[in-house]
Amino acid sequence: MVKVNLAQVRKLRKDKGLSQEDVAKMLGFNTVYPYHRKESGQQSFTAEELMKLAQMYKVSYENFFIFDIAENETD
Repeated sequence: MVKVNLAQVRKLRKDKGLSQEDVAKMLGFNTVYPYHRKESGQQSFTAEELMKLAQMYKVSYENFFIFDIAENETD
């Protein structure tokens, strides 16, 4: 299972010294509320939003994911 690493999303934003409002504007939201809901896990990020964040933070989009592999999963 693959999940968005919300802690990493938050950390990268804070490391860049950006507020949620700053990032919301960069993603094209009119208010901070939709971005806050996404960063807090109440709503999912879209693939496009994650790609924009990766470009803004100059990291690979893979940095935003947690790859949970089940113990019984085989190759």
